[in-house]
Amino acid sequence: MAREHTSPGRREQNKLEKRGRIIAAARALFKHKGFEATTTQEIADAAGVASGTIFTYARSKEDLVIMVFHDEMLDVIQDAAAKAQAGTVLRDQLIAFFDVLVDYHERDVALARTLLRQLGYVSTNDQRCLVSELMRVLLGRLTRLVEAAKARGEIFSDQSAFASARAAFAIYYLHLGGMMSGYINRTQFDRALKTDLSLLMRGLE
Repeated sequence: MAREHTSPGRREQNKLEKRGRIIAAARALFKHKGFEATTTQEIADAAGVASGTIFTYARSKEDLVIMVFHDEMLDVIQDAAAKAQAGTVLRDQLIAFFDVLVDYHERDVALARTLLRQLGYVSTNDQRCLVSELMRVLLGRLTRLVEAAKARGEIFSDQSAFASARAAFAIYYLHLGGMMSGYINRTQFDRALKTDLSLLMRGLE
């Protein structure tokens, strides 16, 4: 009997579909049960794959939470960039951009806290690759906003646009950590973000 062959395109599609099911199952279980209480076996069962299949895509639950974050944030960043375009000055564009990001984290604070803990110590090369790719996309979008502000004569600093974008992100990430840790609420976050980004803009003028 002739052996049935699966074309490379079909195999790749099957892998992508399984990966999607695994990430969706992990996301749902992390939200429903919490990260610590969820087992990889439960994720495999919910995704309809063998338990060993999980480890073809992720070595651990920590890898899975990074994968969930990576895939979702790519879409969130695109939405944030679109919303930022409504602003007329750089500070307001940055605030609009970061508002979309923090709204995403507020939808599932428990998972956001798990994610921030994990990002504090990325332990595998796979995780570093995913986070690095995400940061390239995010900082790339912020850099374009800064470059556009320079082009229209809003800021005149000789500091690189990328360095300025990175400084803006650092401000956001600092206050996001404070909010997710319960030190400040959303109102205080918004106020602190606005104040510190205003200071950054003064330094770029």
